[in-house]
Formats: sequence, structure tokens, C-alpha cells
Amino acid sequence: MLRYIQLTITGDLITVVIPPQKRRQQITIYALTFVMFITTACNKFVDVPSPDNKITSKELFKDDASATSAVSGLYSQISANGINMSSGAVTIYTGLTSDELISTSGTNTDLIEFQTNSISSGNFVNQSSIWPTAYQYIYQANAAIEGITNSNGISSGTRNQLLGECKVIRSLLYFYLTQLYGDVPLITSTDYNTTSVQGRTAMKDIYNFIITDLTDAQKTLTGSYPSTGRVRPNIYAASALLARVYLYTGNWKLAEDESSNVINAPQYSLNSDLNKVFLIESNEAIWQLATVGNGINTREGATFVPFSTSAIPGYILSPQLLSDFEPGDPRRTAWVKSSTISNTTYYFPYKYKVPISFASSTVTENYTLLRLAEQYLIRAEARIRQGQIGAGINDINVLRKRARGSNNAILVDLPNNVTQDQALAYVLKERRIELMVEWGNRWLDLKRLHLSNTVLKPIKQNWQDNDTLFPIPNQEIILNKNLTQNKGYN
Repeated sequence: MLRYIQLTITGDLITVVIPPQKRRQQITIYALTFVMFITTACNKFVDVPSPDNKITSKELFKDDASATSAVSGLYSQISANGINMSSGAVTIYTGLTSDELISTSGTNTDLIEFQTNSISSGNFVNQSSIWPTAYQYIYQANAAIEGITNSNGISSGTRNQLLGECKVIRSLLYFYLTQLYGDVPLITSTDYNTTSVQGRTAMKDIYNFIITDLTDAQKTLTGSYPSTGRVRPNIYAASALLARVYLYTGNWKLAEDESSNVINAPQYSLNSDLNKVFLIESNEAIWQLATVGNGINTREGATFVPFSTSAIPGYILSPQLLSDFEPGDPRRTAWVKSSTISNTTYYFPYKYKVPISFASSTVTENYTLLRLAEQYLIRAEARIRQGQIGAGINDINVLRKRARGSNNAILVDLPNNVTQDQALAYVLKERRIELMVEWGNRWLDLKRLHLSNTVLKPIKQNWQDNDTLFPIPNQEIILNKNLTQNKGYN
């Protein structure tokens, strides 16, 4: 269909030339064009007259249907764009840099650099799948926020929903950017003259921006999901992410409050069947990413699960992670799988169970961005740090009870007559298992708790203190004279 559409840059944000006989094409074409265009273009904006046969950016947000379609296109772009910041990259590459994953490829130098914590500033994965994709989607979110805000044809309900969604998306991306790189450019507009020379913003200011975005989103979103499934954020997605940010910034009371808001919401509950936690219909899911890739349910499933029993997994679990499971823990049975090839047994992540298969179009799994179990762990830690040790340990025991099911001989309840340090050690251990190989939680936990050197230096031959941050891609520094490199990198 797009062969009938001609893109031009004449000064407006987007101009799409459509022959008269094709002007009645569905609005989804315009939205797709919008997403495709702003992924690659950040040009100066000047006002020029709009010919009769052109659709401008204003028209992309002229009413509820067009605005919703444009924002939906952002989700599709994230899901369809391979392994990127929002679809698997954080899990995979921080799994390698921490003590979770080992690559079985002995020749892929980019992966070897992550695994040996010797990432070069020219690492292809870093400069193609992580940093740039995050800023592509931030730019798209910014463009959508501007378009929606400036439109007079969108109803207040749709405007509030879409603005809230875009701010949650933007917050998630900035959270991971600052976790991986430290101080990063804070881009809030589509003005190329400003964004192209933006320097780094202090992490504390990034956090404050995220908190503002998420609290704004809470004011505009509701508890209902705006479409089928849980693939677009609601108010509880904003609260769940906000609870995490408050935990990371040491605001224990607000972290407890926000996580409690989610835990107490009626539509969420822990799945008693561990094999159903990451399915489309999971009651535990707070926010998921729908699949649009051909033959793929989730990028992680397609990456971790071998396509045949004779194929060696591309990534296996580290012996350190495997040894941290308590005897009989059903999570190891449900979320870890093994293949034995040539007398060697390989253990790989199995939270997502569907491998790549172009022969099947059935989709049973969505990619889970936020889920309820993390909220119990956030609240547990927040309570313990406030001296509420018993209440915090009770939250941990909720997850242990879920995991053990009816077998009371395993994963017994943890005692609550312990010190605060012992209770916090319980939290870290439970996060290690419950959130294993999931959105980089292990890597981020070691960083924020200042345990990276203690845990990783003994098992990482090339470990240096500066390795807790990734390098800024060298090509970004070349393009932007105001960007500086992280310490320890050339």
C-alpha cells in the first residue's frame, strides 16, 4: 500500500503526498508512515502551506481514530524492530554483563565484549540495538505528545489516555537509559536544533523527570485497559513503574504506597501455575507488549529457546545462577529448561517457552514489561528499609508460597525474627530467583546495592570498577560534540 505514498520534507513535521485516487486509504497507513518517518528523520521544522493533496502531522492527530492509530504504530514499531531496548536487549546484554547468562558463541566479538565486561565504544550491538533504539522511540513519543497536545480535534478522554501512554513509554525508556549509561541527554521535544547538540543530564534530574511523567500519567489514565489485553498502559502500569523508581531513589514510603496500589488492584493476582505467568491471559501481567513479528511470540523466546532439540542454545544460564535455586524450587522446573547435545547439558531460560517458528502463526505469549511479582518484592524491600521487617518478609513469603504450591516441604516461609540486614539479604535472594533473566533486574540490583565489585570481580577476569556503566556509543559522540564518554572508556 505504501508504494502509493510519497514522503517529502518541505518544512512541516511530516508531509505525505497521496494521489487523489488513493486519498481514502485507511488512517492506519498514515500512522504507519508517521512511525516509519520519525524513526529516521529529525529535520528542522518550518511552517509552509499544505497543498490539498498532502497529509501533514497535524492531520495525523486530527481526531481520536487517527491519534490512536499513530500511537499504536509506536508499539508495533517496538515489537517489530527486532531485539531492542524495549524488546529483549536489556535482558540479554545485562544478563551477559552480570552473573546470569553465558553466550555459547565463541566468535561473536560483540557478545564476548559484554560477557567479559570489556565493551568497546564501537560495539555494534551497543550502538545499534540499545542506545539508538531507545532514543528513536523517545523521539516518537515526543512527537506524539506534541501532536496530541496541539490538536483540537481529539476528545478529552482519548487525549488523556494517549498522553498518559506516551509518558509511561518515555519513562520506561529513560529509566533503562540512565541505568545503563548514567547521565544521558534528556530529550523532551522534536526540535532538531536542540536535540542534536543536547549534552548529558544528571541522573537525579532524569529520575525527577520520570517521576513527573509518571505522576502526570496517573492523573490521565484509568484502571481500565483501553484495548483488548494488557498491551497499552493503564494507571497501574504507571504506578508499578513509579514504585520501582521510588525504590531506586530511596523513597521507601512512596515505593510502598505505589506498589500497594497495584497489589490491591482487583484485576491482578499471582498465577498459581508458574507456566502461565507470561501468557497473554496472565492475571499477573500489568503491561505487556503485543507481538507483530512473523513466526515470533516474544523476542526472548525466539532468542533463548532453541528451534530444535539438536540445536545448542545461544545463551545458557550461569552455574552461579543455577546453584542459587533452593532444592526443589518449582521455578527451576518451570522457568529453566535443558538440552543434552553430544553428552553436554545446556540449561537455558524458559520463562518464555515459544521458539521462533515460521510454520505457526499462533500467539500465546506476549512480552511482559511489568508484572505483579515485582511489586511484592518492591514493597517487601521498602517495608524492611522502614523497619517493618515482619511485613516485608510476609510479602516475600507470598511469592514463595505461590512457587511451592501444595508442597509444603520446599520453599518454607522465611522467619521474620531477623535483623534488617538479614531481611534485605532475603529480598535480594528472592529477586535473584523470581526475576531471573528478566529486564536486567540482577544487573541493576548489584549496581544499586553497591555489590557489583563484591559479586562480579571474583568471577569476571577483566572486571573493573567502571564496568557498571556501558560506554556511550562512539558514533553518538562524533555526531554530538556536547556528549562525553563514560569513565574508563576511550
